Amino acid sequence: MEVIQLKKIFTILSVILLSLMLINTVVASVENKHSEPVVSTKVFARINQRVISYDEFKQIFTQAVRYKYYHGKVPQKELQRFQRQVGKDIVEQELVYQQARTIGLKPETKKIQAGFSEYNKKYLNNNEWKKQKEKNLLQLVQRLERQNLIEQMLYKVKDISKPDLESIKVYYKKYPEKFTEPKRIWLSLILLSVKPSSSEKIWQDAIKTANEFIGKIKQGDDFSLIAKNYSAHISAANGGDLGYLHQGMLEGAAQKAVQNLKKSELSQAVRVLEGISIFRINDIQHKKLKPFTSVKLRASELLYRNLQKQAWSKYLRKLKKTADIYLNEKLYTLLDNEIAKH
Repeated sequence: MEVIQLKKIFTILSVILLSLMLINTVVASVENKHSEPVVSTKVFARINQRVISYDEFKQIFTQAVRYKYYHGKVPQKELQRFQRQVGKDIVEQELVYQQARTIGLKPETKKIQAGFSEYNKKYLNNNEWKKQKEKNLLQLVQRLERQNLIEQMLYKVKDISKPDLESIKVYYKKYPEKFTEPKRIWLSLILLSVKPSSSEKIWQDAIKTANEFIGKIKQGDDFSLIAKNYSAHISAANGGDLGYLHQGMLEGAAQKAVQNLKKSELSQAVRVLEGISIFRINDIQHKKLKPFTSVKLRASELLYRNLQKQAWSKYLRKLKKTADIYLNEKLYTLLDNEIAKH
């Protein structure tokens, strides 16, 4: 079972991530000696017989924010959507866990031991973890077992038949954009180096020199020879040859300068961060659909992943349809207000 594949099932929180969030609540004091215990009587969700408090939701949400957002803060315009996505994933994973127990799945001992070893290694030099490890060991193992049971259910539901050849061909025809080679241009470059902090006169002198080179090239001088002798770019050793580049690989001003050029045409002198550039279009390869034979394997893999996703969505809908689920969405507003105060 590959963790990378499993992570693609849930929309934001992978099974690994959410389980680790729950594990983190077990040993929160490892990272914060003064952390408060969960005391809230507010019920965030009830999934069959499992009750999730508001404080438990907040702990999981906080871990999700730290995982997804680099600075640990959700942009305001994304806050409500992200809260609801976390809540949705909590409900779905709890349903999966319950179903795993209902059908009699058992935790895989070797994987539990590996998970504990990895966690123990992470906190190897943490004195608080060493002190409290034995105290929290049972609960940590329980969380790891929970994680493992959800993984098994994911694997079980995803274990579907591979698509046949005809289905793959239909998918290829239906989504040609997935198998289309984008437009590429073969470029050469002459870069006249100018430091960003240079005076405007130095920049203008470089532009004047570039225009002189453009004139000489149009009169028959060798572009590659000028590049070798005067270009400050690493490509100078190859006569300025940059090879084939896809649309958008150049920065704004450079991209704008070359986007409407035809084969063998020169750009005007272009001011970029490193100095003044001259581009030449050596060749243009327009976008084209790759033949089915060359992308059959990729098409098969894409279709298979799509079918797995559909199977998982269908399975979750079935679980929700037969479950007793209560979700207090008013608490999202409460969390909004608490976040705003900080």
